[in-house]
Amino acid sequence: MSVAFQVVPWYNIQEWQQVYDKIYAQPSLATKQEALNHLLVWKARCPSLLSGIESTLTLLEVHVQDLTNNTEICSDHLLRLAYSSALMRFVNHMLDTDTAKGLTLFQAAKNSGIPDWIIELRHDTAHSDRLPPLDLLREATLTSLEWLQKSYWDKHKENIDNLVVGKLQDNSDIEDKISALINFCISLSICSHPKCNIKHVSDITDCTLRESLINDAGDLFDNGIDFTNLRLVSINYLIETMNSKCKKLARNELASTFVNKVLLADDSLFLSIELHSLLDNYNSDCIKCLCKQYVQCFEVLLNFLHSNDLLLNFVLELITLTHTKNDRKGRLGAQWVSIILKAWKRNQIFMEKLYESDIQDLSVKDKKDLYSLFYHWFPNKKKSLLIDLRKPVPKNITDIKFIQPIISTYNPNLTYFIQDLLDLVQPRLPKSAINKICRLAKIITSPEVFPVVSSKIYTVEDIKTKDVSDVSNTVNENEVLEINTKEIENTIAETGHQKFGIWQISTGSHAWSTCPIGQLPWQLSKQVQAMDI
Repeated sequence: MSVAFQVVPWYNIQEWQQVYDKIYAQPSLATKQEALNHLLVWKARCPSLLSGIESTLTLLEVHVQDLTNNTEICSDHLLRLAYSSALMRFVNHMLDTDTAKGLTLFQAAKNSGIPDWIIELRHDTAHSDRLPPLDLLREATLTSLEWLQKSYWDKHKENIDNLVVGKLQDNSDIEDKISALINFCISLSICSHPKCNIKHVSDITDCTLRESLINDAGDLFDNGIDFTNLRLVSINYLIETMNSKCKKLARNELASTFVNKVLLADDSLFLSIELHSLLDNYNSDCIKCLCKQYVQCFEVLLNFLHSNDLLLNFVLELITLTHTKNDRKGRLGAQWVSIILKAWKRNQIFMEKLYESDIQDLSVKDKKDLYSLFYHWFPNKKKSLLIDLRKPVPKNITDIKFIQPIISTYNPNLTYFIQDLLDLVQPRLPKSAINKICRLAKIITSPEVFPVVSSKIYTVEDIKTKDVSDVSNTVNENEVLEINTKEIENTIAETGHQKFGIWQISTGSHAWSTCPIGQLPWQLSKQVQAMDI
């Protein structure tokens, strides 16, 4: 059985109990004045109070004013007018629900237990040219306050309870909500794809997708969206509703963890090899950049994550995945990292351009206007992914110290996104430094250029140990070593290309990385003579 909760102006039940006691348990002018002040605070917190609270405030305010003012200061007519207005508001507030069903005020009063003479007093106030006597109005006010005590305050006293925000749902409930949110977001992303040409829910031909969309909306919005006529429910309306009503859920402290868990699960569409093969079949190995048609399937999702500060943690999880998976899925994840980093770079250059222009308040700009302005400034980027241009790039991803562990840790897929990562750093790195880091990353992630010649690991002892065939050829460590350079000199003489008189300029293209230490590339095919030591 579901329990209904309501936002109220009091902080907790203790505060509510204090007001109750000051009005009814300890009735005195001082306590009533304190209770009135507290009710006015509630009114300031919540202008639309519950009917019982509103009626108590109205009646108590006149009653306290009557007790504190002398008859010389406050005239009889003004008091009668104030009492009459308060009683009319009391009757209207407390009987409004019953009269809306077609009952008369007398019938509604009988059902609620309000004395008939108070209803007659209300009629005299509303329709007569003379106000009721002051003593009668005072008696009616006290009777009405007593009725409110029995019919409202005492009944609610047994039912109200504290609700600590954040404790209503346990982690499993939040995870289910996040899962429904991400699935709903992906469904909307697919439906909003330009190739699908879907404007309304009725345009979705896939029954499974349509039912999933409706079910997820019901879980997220508590069936607050009417799907009776699917032709009236547009995809854009669902996207706007999700962006506005799911912010609180996205700000939950566990939201990032559950979002990453759902998106990186084995059955998730985001890293689905089947979906990628279907939409990007010319890039089956994920070596090239992801095509626009495939990226657009998740544009709404990425915008939602970026707008709610969930995208950075998701990118870091993707990078972690690329560390451990050196297969197609790992490359697909690395390509997604590259796509997102490039999108952030567009946001960055757009913000820099804005600072140079006269546009100051970015928040008031419409999304379409910002996109038009971006394409006006950067017309060659119309085929690229754009995410919320009103929100800046996460600050951490632009800090070289933050990304240093990423670029210094071995990652077989680092080359797919390292340049995009370095391009975001502020202040900007020199182009030469970026190129050197990228080349180094390419070398490190390409072990095939370092063929293993021998599994033996040589040490200093191997150098000191003589060969068995040259036991007699021994010298002291202090003797000068004479190196046989005859072969090198012959080679230099043959080519005739020298620089500064001592350095030989290479005339061909040689695989230097495959050459063992101590040999030159052109010596690999020749029998090297042993050095005389």
